[in-house]
Amino acid sequence: MFTKTPRRERADHEAYPAARSVIISAWAVPVLIIGQFAMVAVVPVVIALIGTLRDARLRPLRCFAVALAVAYAVPLGIWRLRSDPAQSLSKDINPFLAALVVVAAVALAVAHHLLRRRYRTAASTDSAAVQSETNTSEVAADESGRPLDGPGHGPVPGV
Repeated sequence: MFTKTPRRERADHEAYPAARSVIISAWAVPVLIIGQFAMVAVVPVVIALIGTLRDARLRPLRCFAVALAVAYAVPLGIWRLRSDPAQSLSKDINPFLAALVVVAAVALAVAHHLLRRRYRTAASTDSAAVQSETNTSEVAADESGRPLDGPGHGPVPGV
C-alpha cells in the first residue's frame, strides 16, 4: 500500500534556488585545505564550479566559482609539473597559495549567503506588496470622502 505524501508549498522566503551542493562545497574547501587534505579538495571545487555553471539562477556566483577553480588549479599544476614533487599536495603547496584558495572559497560562500539574503528580502517585499494590493478593507478616499479609483486616478464615477 502506497500513500501519497502531500507536497509542502514553498514559502516566499524559500524562493531562492536550493544550491546546497554549492554552499556545502564552498565551505568544505577551506576546511580541507587547512586540514591538510588539499588533494581531496578537488572534489568540492569541481562540485562548486559545475553547480554554479549549470544553474542559471546562480549566475552572480559564477565569477567566484571560476576564481576558486583557478586559485586551486595553480598550486595543483605547480605540484604536478615539478620534477621532484612532494608526496602530497598539502606538503608541497605554498602557504600563500593555500591562503588564496581559502580566501576564494570563503568569498564564494559569503557571496552565496548574501545572494540568498537578497532573494529573501526581495521575496518578502514582493509578498508584502501582493498582500497590500489584495487588501480591500482600506479604500482610499479623496478630501470629500469619496473613494478613489486607484493611485493617481480621480474619484470612482457614479459614487
